[in-house]
Amino acid sequence: MSEVRSRNSTSTGDINILLLGQTGVGKTTFINAFANYLVYNSFDEAINGKLQEVIPAWFTILDKNTFEEKTIIIGTPNESEKKGHVGQSCTRECRSFVFQINNRKLRLIDAPGIGDTEGVLQDEKNFEDILAYISQFDYLNGICILLKPNEERLHILFRFCIKELLRHLHIHAKENIMFIFTNARSTSFQPGPSAPLLRQLLQNVKSQSNTEIPFSKENSFLFDNEAFRFLALCKNGIEFSLEEKKDYSRSWDYSIREFSRLISRIIKCDKHATRDTLSLNEAQQLIRKLSRPVGEITTLIQENLQLAEQHKKNIISNRTPTPQILQQKDAEIIPLGYPRTVCTNNKCTKVITINGIETVDYASHCHPHCYLIGVELEIIGHEKLKDCISMNKLFDTCNKCGCMRKEHMHITYEVRKFITNIEMNSKNKIQSPIDGIEQRIKDLKTEQEAIIKVCTQLTQFLRANALNPINDDILEYIEHFIREEKTKKSAGVQNDDVIAGLEKLLVDYKHEIDILQQAMKMTSTTISNNLSDSTDIIKPEQIFLLVGSLYRLPINGDKIREQVEGLKCMQSKFTQNREYVVNLPVEADSSSVMADLKNIL
Repeated sequence: MSEVRSRNSTSTGDINILLLGQTGVGKTTFINAFANYLVYNSFDEAINGKLQEVIPAWFTILDKNTFEEKTIIIGTPNESEKKGHVGQSCTRECRSFVFQINNRKLRLIDAPGIGDTEGVLQDEKNFEDILAYISQFDYLNGICILLKPNEERLHILFRFCIKELLRHLHIHAKENIMFIFTNARSTSFQPGPSAPLLRQLLQNVKSQSNTEIPFSKENSFLFDNEAFRFLALCKNGIEFSLEEKKDYSRSWDYSIREFSRLISRIIKCDKHATRDTLSLNEAQQLIRKLSRPVGEITTLIQENLQLAEQHKKNIISNRTPTPQILQQKDAEIIPLGYPRTVCTNNKCTKVITINGIETVDYASHCHPHCYLIGVELEIIGHEKLKDCISMNKLFDTCNKCGCMRKEHMHITYEVRKFITNIEMNSKNKIQSPIDGIEQRIKDLKTEQEAIIKVCTQLTQFLRANALNPINDDILEYIEHFIREEKTKKSAGVQNDDVIAGLEKLLVDYKHEIDILQQAMKMTSTTISNNLSDSTDIIKPEQIFLLVGSLYRLPINGDKIREQVEGLKCMQSKFTQNREYVVNLPVEADSSSVMADLKNIL
């Protein structure tokens, strides 16, 4: 049991609650309703008061007389919300809403829905976003799975949503799982037909994984937040009968009691350390963050090999007055402090000279300060870039430079190279400068081989653990730097050996991947049936050891670490910007629900 889990949640600290569920189950309404429950003592007070609109939302109703659809809009949707598409999730990325209660923060984390009409690929992206988002928190107090109470059969979408949710949660999270049935007035505030279906599904999970997930009155809660919709309709001039108002009032009262019971239950649970759930996802994210650093460093190694070989030739031919001094390139990482959308197409780059070194500059800043959420940094052609304001969605091209979206990327740092002198005699205690140069060449090649070996294993891990085919980002980056070197050659730079070295590196890397792919095909049945039994596939925890070995490389390890850590810091900064503190009116201080929660917390 981890340190975080061993501390009980009833003392101090934030209360972090993750809301998960099928698209359209009502997570957004759940949060909006909660804000209103905190402010008003009764349903009548809420009718006469101001509607608390925490999250923009919309829904449609039928006019009682004409049966025509009318769309009710709550708040103002931002650019990340998609409006007007039936079946699509209102929540397009993970974000959290913080309510201050006593001296503690109650944080409700609103996640994108599962079973989106955009398909399984979108679900996978949503889960990546969820897991990346919760990585900023040390623990979760509760993991609430929302579902409707009136499912009549165990249809494929119901099975997929529940199993997909459980697949991404660590076994330690089972005690923190709460089942929340929404729209519960339709089943007289009982779990309804969904309960036996859920129990059957959990029994299947137990038989397959030997993991029993509790499902009882204690961790099940019944809500009907239709009262919030009623309030929204009232504010939009829709009239209701007295009997309808009584029904909504009963839903309000019942849901308020369930909220207090839910929070009471959650704070009695041990905290679930997010690092348990995140191990696999964090490993995958770390691998992707290595793509540009590895590309940069392998290019730097090739450049230094060329310099070393040339210096060796100069010594042999007596063309250098300082044979003991070897010139090598080093690199400085310059953080931008923000993401920038740039184009990598040759026509949008130019060769410039910095510190006497020719460098390819991304001259086309297609969106100089692009804070678009969900874009993976330093990845060429990331799918989410289609939502950048510089992109034409119809033609998948850039409005500024005219190139394809797939040739663009978000950069957050620049690499500035400079020349450094290495003493080949006294510092290294080697008699001959030639011996020193040959040792340097050997060391550089050893590091290159180590990098490729680790990258091959990391690629193997990704391909074995991904449900969907993924692009090999490292391969793409090596190809990208080959193109850059050819651009520099066109500008007059003598870099044939660098290009040849990178091209050989690319061929060797592809060959290693092909060998692994063939081996994986031969053992595909074993891997698919029980991945953990395959000794050929590395485990998530081994990823961090492998990456650590790159950080410890004596020549280039620090530069790899600096780039990766910078990306982590930048990603965390953007993720934290998705948190919103809910400022409640003064009436909330005297509400009965707030008083109950203050006593509980």
